[in-house]
Amino acid sequence: MRRRSRLIFGFGIVALAASGLYAIHAWHASSPIIQNVPVTVTATIVRQVSWQSELHFVGTLRAHWGTALSFQTDGLVSRIHFHSGQRVEAGTILAQLQLNDEPGLFVKYTAQADLDLINLNRDKAQFEAHAVSRAIVDHDRLTLAADRAQRDAEDALIAMKSLKAPFSGRLGIRRVDPGQYLKAGTEVVTLQAIDPIYADFFVPQRFSEFVHVGAIVAVSIDSASGHVFHGRVTATTPTIDAASRTLMVRATLPNADERLLPGGFASVDLAYEGPRSIIVIPQAALIYHPYGNTVFVVTYDQPGRGVVRERLVVTGEARGDLIAISSGLRAGEAIVSAGQMKLRDKAVVMTSDVGQPGEDAAPSVPEE
Repeated sequence: MRRRSRLIFGFGIVALAASGLYAIHAWHASSPIIQNVPVTVTATIVRQVSWQSELHFVGTLRAHWGTALSFQTDGLVSRIHFHSGQRVEAGTILAQLQLNDEPGLFVKYTAQADLDLINLNRDKAQFEAHAVSRAIVDHDRLTLAADRAQRDAEDALIAMKSLKAPFSGRLGIRRVDPGQYLKAGTEVVTLQAIDPIYADFFVPQRFSEFVHVGAIVAVSIDSASGHVFHGRVTATTPTIDAASRTLMVRATLPNADERLLPGGFASVDLAYEGPRSIIVIPQAALIYHPYGNTVFVVTYDQPGRGVVRERLVVTGEARGDLIAISSGLRAGEAIVSAGQMKLRDKAVVMTSDVGQPGEDAAPSVPEE
């Protein structure tokens, strides 16, 4: 009985080994067929384009003219002549404080000044006739000057109770109401002139030699994704800041549509040299490894069909969807830009589309 069990067990082991050898032989026999099945991918032609040399900085947008308007004296708001967000011209009266005795005092000192002038002219004639002394004429002259000064002071006080736009621009949100008592310096409304607009940014000392008035800048903001605003450097500070070792730079940009708003964050690209020729590919074509980045290069043996080889490349600056290749590729070569995760070295591929990366390195916005 025991001998019989051993024989059955031995036959089972032999059968299992035979099945394993048959499976391995079948896999080896079929693998060349699987390897030769073409994989459908998307290919892109490597291009040589012209890129402008740029330095990248973070800046802040600032209005050409901008201020918070307020009265210079205390008083009760009597009239408001504007609406929030309204465009106004320079000199427009925006609000007024209540006038008390200022108009009456102005009339009083004006009348006194007129009377002083009459007395001065009369006493001058009397002085020429030797009827009065020079002291009388001098007294009349000084009295006239004093009353005119009082009149001008009252006129200035009346003017201080009228708030005028110092320049043309767009008003902000109204902060006060009629009948409200204001202390001097209380903000009434903001006024901004933002065409053109400034972009202020700081350049590290090591790059300061590349900055000069007239240099071209490209500004982008989060709220206008994909749009670039162009301008020029118009001013720099004459010294390097001792604390940060940076140079403050101001660029001026046209802003007729007012898409750029003061106080906003801005990404600033400063062109510092002439354009340079560079090899670019889509970033999606790269395969990232711990030892470096690779791409699959397609060698065609017939139209739309070829063999891929994985090649190590050295990458450079990235702009939007494109990335520069320092070495490893030549212009005109075809690379796999989509579907490369299905590939291995020497795989046979069918390319469904052969495209070319655009010269504009504008990032695409993914659909949510």
